[in-house]
Amino acid sequence: MVSLTINEFCTAQKISRAYFYLLVRDGRAPRSFKLGKTTRISEDAVREWIAAREAETAVAA
Repeated sequence: MVSLTINEFCTAQKISRAYFYLLVRDGRAPRSFKLGKTTRISEDAVREWIAAREAETAVAA
């Protein structure tokens, strides 16, 4: 399984770390897990997060 650090996720999604932590605060960030001292986000969690954002957009439209 491949996983991303928060920095890698933010770079891939073209969002800032500050925005990522706003998502965390609002309960809208992707699922994550600790690996040692590092927080990681699995590929599955990224796919689920994108699908949820797409669903939000479809409902709003």
